[in-house]
Amino acid sequence: MSCRRRTTVLRIPASALGFTYRREWERFLKDHEDDFDWEPGYFAESLSDDYPMSLCEKASFFRDPDRPLDRRDPENPEIVPGPFLDYTLKEIIPLAPEEDSYGENDVSEPLSKKRAEKYLPLYRKLFPWFTLKDMAAVRWCRYEWYDGTNAPYLYSDLD
Repeated sequence: MSCRRRTTVLRIPASALGFTYRREWERFLKDHEDDFDWEPGYFAESLSDDYPMSLCEKASFFRDPDRPLDRRDPENPEIVPGPFLDYTLKEIIPLAPEEDSYGENDVSEPLSKKRAEKYLPLYRKLFPWFTLKDMAAVRWCRYEWYDGTNAPYLYSDLD
């Protein structure tokens, strides 16, 4: 049964992890499918929409494995296209009605230096080359959503 939930994740775009094309990303997901889960304490492909775009653009994006992942809209360059890799920190399921702000309290923010240092070892398990400087692309995101739909898009270079 579907319900409202609050999810807290660390989110990074696939392009910030060195993936250039959709086919590379899909191969990575397939190679690690046994390691991923959407439960707290695991990495997984984000359940959010890749980024705000029309249905026609989405259809084209998902059909073309050679389309660059970080293809930005010149009119909205701050919107970073997905897909994203999430590390789930916490989930509240179901979210009590009195705690549900229906997205009013959704947050996406850069990591503090302390958080970046704390979570760097998680990323090094999958990406041994990852450094503290690379952690600048990771966002701490908390959002509320109805799990019968995609989670909201939360990521911006302006965060």
